[in-house]
Amino acid sequence: MALTKEPIPVAVTLRGNVGEYAGEYARSKISTALGVAHGPVLTAHVVLDWRHNPAAENHAIAEASANVDGLMVRAKTAASTMPEAVDDLESRLHRQLAQLQDRIRTRHRRTRIPAEHQWRHGDLPRHRVPYFPRSEETREVVRHKSFASTPMTAEQAAYEMDLLDHDFFLYRDAASGRPSLVHHLPAGGYGVQGAESDETTASMSQAPPPPPPPSLTEGQARARLEAAGEPFVFYLDAGTGAGCVLYRRYDGHYGLIVLAD
Repeated sequence: MALTKEPIPVAVTLRGNVGEYAGEYARSKISTALGVAHGPVLTAHVVLDWRHNPAAENHAIAEASANVDGLMVRAKTAASTMPEAVDDLESRLHRQLAQLQDRIRTRHRRTRIPAEHQWRHGDLPRHRVPYFPRSEETREVVRHKSFASTPMTAEQAAYEMDLLDHDFFLYRDAASGRPSLVHHLPAGGYGVQGAESDETTASMSQAPPPPPPPSLTEGQARARLEAAGEPFVFYLDAGTGAGCVLYRRYDGHYGLIVLAD
């Protein structure tokens, strides 16, 4: 007789008057998605948040994070209703886990044959959540992150970024030791800043290589972010030389990531 696989426990946090039914729906959906994980799921957590923002089209935010045999996998979606957000979250998490399994098996995921001088990612287009239209004078840097990065190539950094479902990834370049950044390009593919140029980094984008990251204070980085309207600014701290990324959070405030030595 075939054994029935036990459901994977999933912790659920509800915010913004999200009902218990939505929590149970998310627990069931994400537990099912985690069933394809390549190894034991050590922890799994889902956050459902209903944001009462008249200016935003998508009020339902769903986030999932899971520790799969020591590796973190994260996904985040937004939709007009919570069931839609949860369904999208299940699909994205399933895709992240499949990519992780393939990466571990081959250490080099290839989702399509690249065109000459071009390296493109094979995922579906990312669904971006609008930023809360917070007035400039009320924006604050509300979260600081600092972490030490194991030196890696731009290609490895791109894999890490996709597994975490992020728009950018700050890392230390294996060839030069310099703080570097890989990020998604609006038209598809990847952009690389700060890393030593080689065949791989050159093939990741048809655009000319960007200039080195500027040396800025946190205040100067914030002024540049507000003036340019970009989602993030990659820079070197004027005092310490550490690699930093100041970015726009979904709540309209700023987040700061610092690459520690």
